[in-house]
Amino acid sequence: MAETEASLLRQFPLFLPQNRAKTVYEGFISAQGRDFQLRILLPEDLQLKNARLLCSWQLRTVLNGYHQIVQQRMQHSPDLMSFLMELKMVLEVALKNKQELYALPPPPQFYSSLIEEIETLGWDKMEH
Repeated sequence: MAETEASLLRQFPLFLPQNRAKTVYEGFISAQGRDFQLRILLPEDLQLKNARLLCSWQLRTVLNGYHQIVQQRMQHSPDLMSFLMELKMVLEVALKNKQELYALPPPPQFYSSLIEEIETLGWDKMEH
């Protein structure tokens, strides 16, 4: 058990037990350079299938649409470490998908150079 706890601390140094029984964990899970606040309440038997997951609104927003996957991973993970690894993978995918949906527009310099090129070619050559 001590080996699992040490491994958990190495993988998730910002996620710590909040009581001696280790039924409450709180902290942050990191993905793509961002930290998300998370709290897990485990039952007395420490079984994840009966655990409660409490998220910050930021994490909840990112995981919107992934609720069923997170629940499934929680039901089937043998221990907290496994679940957190699975959650981190789901979070990475969710963040990647959100970035693709909300890709930043090109910087203003792009539009300036585009207009310069059009002016060089001539606006009369443009078609709609």
